[in-house]
Amino acid sequence: MNTPNNFSPSVYSLLKKYPEWYSIVSEAINKPLLDKNYSSQILEIFDQYGLLAGRVHGKYSYECTRSVDQKSEFNAWFFDEELVIFYVGKELVINRLQILYSEECK
Repeated sequence: MNTPNNFSPSVYSLLKKYPEWYSIVSEAINKPLLDKNYSSQILEIFDQYGLLAGRVHGKYSYECTRSVDQKSEFNAWFFDEELVIFYVGKELVINRLQILYSEECK
C-alpha cells in the first residue's frame, strides 16, 4: 500500500486520526538536516495530548504530568519550534539530526 509521503500504513493510519499532526509531519518530512553544530535554545517534546516536556537554554526544564492510562501514540521533538524528530513506536519517521542520521533513515 502506497501512502502519501511514503508513510508506512501504520504511521499513515495514526496521522489520519490527528490531521494537525499529519500536516506538521508532512511539511517537515522533506526539510534539510540541521547543521551539525546547531544548538537549540528551546527543546520541546509533544505527543497527541500535548506538551510532555521541555528545556530552555540547556538548563531550565519543565514537564507535564499525565495519567498512567494516557499512553503516547507518537513523540514529536521540536527544536526552536521546528519539528526535528518524529517517531511512532520504534518507527523513526523524521530525523533531521546529522549526529543520529544514517543511510537507514533515508
